[in-house]
Formats: sequence, structure tokens, C-alpha cells
Amino acid sequence: MHYTEILVARHGETDWNNSGKWQGDSDIPLNAKGMEQARELAGRLLKEDIRYIYSSDLSRARTTAEIVRKIISSYGVYEEKGLRERSLGKFEGWSAEQVARYMGIPEEEAYRLETDELMIDTFPTVERWADFVNRVWESLNDIADKHTGSKCLVVAHGGVLRAITMKLGNGEGTRLNFENTEFVRLSFDGERISLIGE
Repeated sequence: MHYTEILVARHGETDWNNSGKWQGDSDIPLNAKGMEQARELAGRLLKEDIRYIYSSDLSRARTTAEIVRKIISSYGVYEEKGLRERSLGKFEGWSAEQVARYMGIPEEEAYRLETDELMIDTFPTVERWADFVNRVWESLNDIADKHTGSKCLVVAHGGVLRAITMKLGNGEGTRLNFENTEFVRLSFDGERISLIGE
């Protein structure tokens, strides 16, 4: 049996990350710290024998992936639009506290908006959570199918990592928050993808 291994990493830091603003699919670039984090990520991946790198088409993920590629010398970076962050519509550029006020949620409960993806699901400008999970899953399965027996890196977003761990986790203890350049490890056996480590 030839397994495909996929490491899915969050991009490096942006100024919006640093100031607590929701990014969604707004194309916010890495800041200097984010670029340094990308170099550190590459250092952690040097012994992984990664053959292929895929990236969201948003610049914060693509730049992270390119920095990693130059250090680990993989074949190249392939953009995959299906890996971009969930579109948050009118809420992009807002803080969780601002969104809470807008929705009439007590400000001390704004933290719930950071992990409960369905709280904003009904707003017409926000991408439905189920649609987001489906497109991420389709992209991951396509990558796994193309590279049987290889190890791939996917550089994407916090929402993508949540979508993966919520789908594959058993609910209890599922990771919902990921720091910049953290990653999870997946295995594909030709039939299904499994979460094998963080």
C-alpha cells in the first residue's frame, strides 16, 4: 500500500493577525515576523523529504510556501484556489468584538465567534461553512490522488486547519485554534484521509 502524506500548515503572521482583525479571503501580505516564521517552518521541514508544495492563492500563504520552497528545494509551488480561507464577507477587517457588537452578542462572549463557525453562517455575504469545508476537502483529495506515495506540503489558513480537524476529529478535544506556521499531518491510503499527528 502506497500512502500519500500531506502536511497542512498555516501561513506566517500578517499585520491583521497581529491586530486581531478577521482576514477571510482578503489578500493581506505577510509582515516581517511572518517571513521569519516561514523560514523557521522550512527549518522544521528540512528532514521531511517533501516533494510537492501546494498553496492557497492568497499572498500570505503563497509567500510562506515560496520561502519554504527555496530552503527545502522542492519541485515548486502549485496554487490551489480551493485552499483559500473562508470568505467572511462584510466582516473582513473587523475584530471579533466588533462582530459581536454588530450581532448583538455580549462582548465578553466574542471569543465564541473565533471557533463557532456557524454563528455567522446565515449572513448573506459570508461563505457557508459547509460549502467551505467541501471545497477544502475536494482540494485535499485531488492533491492526494495526484501524488500517491509522496509527501506533500499544503500552506493554507487557520480556517482550513479547523475544517480538517473538525471533519476528522472525534469532536472531543478537537483543535480549533492554530498559531501561524503550525501544521497537522494527514495520511491518504487511496480511499480516505486520516489525521495522524500535529
